[in-house]
Amino acid sequence: MRRALTITLALLAVALSATDGRGFTSASKTAYGFAAHGQNALEKRLFADAADGRLEGFSPLGAALVAGGVDNADELRRYEEKAKVLAEELRQSTDAAEPREQVEIVFDFMHRRVLRGGYDLAATDLRVVLDEGRFNCVSATVLFNFFGGELGLQCRGLEMPSHAMSRVLLPDGAIDVETTCPRWFHLAGDPQQQTAAASRTIGAAAGADRAKAHEVSPIQLAAMIYYNRGVDLLADKRFAEAAAANAKSLRLDPNNLTARGNLLATINNWSIHLGDTEHFAEAVALLRQGLAIDRKFEPFAQNYVHVHHQWVEHLCREGRFEEAVKILSRATAEMPDRDYLRRAEAEVQRRWARAADSTPQDGPLLEWPCFQSTRPAN
Repeated sequence: MRRALTITLALLAVALSATDGRGFTSASKTAYGFAAHGQNALEKRLFADAADGRLEGFSPLGAALVAGGVDNADELRRYEEKAKVLAEELRQSTDAAEPREQVEIVFDFMHRRVLRGGYDLAATDLRVVLDEGRFNCVSATVLFNFFGGELGLQCRGLEMPSHAMSRVLLPDGAIDVETTCPRWFHLAGDPQQQTAAASRTIGAAAGADRAKAHEVSPIQLAAMIYYNRGVDLLADKRFAEAAAANAKSLRLDPNNLTARGNLLATINNWSIHLGDTEHFAEAVALLRQGLAIDRKFEPFAQNYVHVHHQWVEHLCREGRFEEAVKILSRATAEMPDRDYLRRAEAEVQRRWARAADSTPQDGPLLEWPCFQSTRPAN
């Protein structure tokens, strides 16, 4: 499972602005606006269905398939039917089994019949799981919960830092299941060996602190699929799609700090890319949207100044001093606490006057020491 960079997470617990009449904050509405990019009809139905915290028009598996990229009803039915055929095959081998035994049967069946392609950090899409057998912790958890639910078991998702698992609620107590580790139940009597076996599959995530684990709903599992997609898209510099994926995650789980952190990181890095490619107005507009979501996210403020530095340097080189002054004047009004903007405006005025006197210009506008890029980490 993917996570946001630590610098982002440290700044997330920020009070949002007052809600409107429907209970949305202005910050939330700005964040959700990114979700409109590439939104298909199935996603619109899913968001409407999940708005009350329950799924009625979608099954948990269907919601996960849509979050993973299924965008038409025929494909959705095809994959749900493929999973149901497997579930029927599983059901025939568990008729006389006790609930605790059923858990192990479900687990063994899933690894023997479906998860044969090996662990793949990027394999969040349930279509990849069902077609190729490749999986990660989120997709394996969704599939295990589907099979268990088909047998009447009460399965829950578990989220913890950098990882996801399943929990099965039984009359004699809950069982936590590391869905990515084929030998999990064979090593049930030795927790250290279980962790070692899991680490050989998923690496450091096997050591995730289970004291921090909390149960998540099928809707929240679908949200995890969206933000995993967002990390992959951001790595490919597909910024608009990455922002949309994280915003869609927040539509399903508004309190998900990882999705929110990844959205902030995406907006930040997207703005840097726009500035570096001389799309200055677009970069500034994007940073304004980011600041509307989280005014206290310092990389936005730093890069707002940095992009203006790039923009004004570009204008001064072209002799467009009046335009540069207007841009800096607006920026100073928006961020009066940033001394650089005031000093830059004065320097442009000085350059403008010297240009009028045909005096040669000297050096860059003002030295800009740094800018901040936030990058997601696995």
